[in-house]
Amino acid sequence: MFHKEMYKLEVDLDAFKWLDVVNPSKAVLEKIASELGLPKKVVMNCLDPDYLPHVETYGSTQFVLLRLMEPKVLFDADSVQELTTKVALFMNASKVISIHRLPLPEINEIEKKIKLVSPTEVTKYHLISLFFEQVSLGFDVPLNDLEHKIEAFEEKVFKGEESKLFLQDGYYIKRKASAFKKVMKFTIDTLNKLMQKSDCPLALMQEVRDRFDRNLFYADDIYENVQSLLNLHIAMASQRTNEASFRTNEIVRVLTVLTIFFLPLNFLAGVYGMNFEHIPLLKDEHGFWYAIVFMIATSAGLASYVLKKGWLSAPPKN
Repeated sequence: MFHKEMYKLEVDLDAFKWLDVVNPSKAVLEKIASELGLPKKVVMNCLDPDYLPHVETYGSTQFVLLRLMEPKVLFDADSVQELTTKVALFMNASKVISIHRLPLPEINEIEKKIKLVSPTEVTKYHLISLFFEQVSLGFDVPLNDLEHKIEAFEEKVFKGEESKLFLQDGYYIKRKASAFKKVMKFTIDTLNKLMQKSDCPLALMQEVRDRFDRNLFYADDIYENVQSLLNLHIAMASQRTNEASFRTNEIVRVLTVLTIFFLPLNFLAGVYGMNFEHIPLLKDEHGFWYAIVFMIATSAGLASYVLKKGWLSAPPKN
């Protein structure tokens, strides 16, 4: 039998008993495994931080693992383990045992709802459906928060505002939406498996399933939107870089063409500026003008060649 110090909450119903255990020690988990006739490893590992929602059957006992929203989430939390906390449910013919490490307000809500229903009408799956309901309700506020954040992020993208934390904000939105999607998909799979049981109230479970489908749609929408915005931001940043590179290339192109003109002219000026005795036209009366005409002819020839090659033409527009 269970001892009083082993659990924090006990609700006696006609068909079964609900026991809630908070932050159990290893000895308590071993006692629970013994009472349920389960392998110790199953109960000892029920609160493994890496476990995702699933359902397992051991003889007459069903093990359901769910993940509720963490009561206090850090700003930079972005993984399933940081955003959610585990609740393990063990269910057999006479009892339902819930095990979790942190005191959860959702447990109090479930207790209140159970007490509003006649004990004769409450079944084990009714209780389990309330756990699923609390899981789905827990996503409402975080998803709304992500909606507001993505709207602010979208505004920054289109205004071209950037900061050191700009991409980091988008990254956290994407990671959180991805974590929510993962938890909800595994939870829906778990719910579907339970709905296949012959004694499971389909109408009750379907209502919870519809809520999960809506939240999953919102999480998918947020994930796709932030992914599109990140891609758009990267494309816009790449375009700005390309435009800056194009302007630089244009400047270099013009300077290169100008160099073509000035190199031969500088060469001629340098030759005629040397103090050698035997330089063509050095002592000719019109030597200076001959040199100028030759330079002009050289420049005209180079200009004709450059224009023919199209080096000064504007690049074609796509």
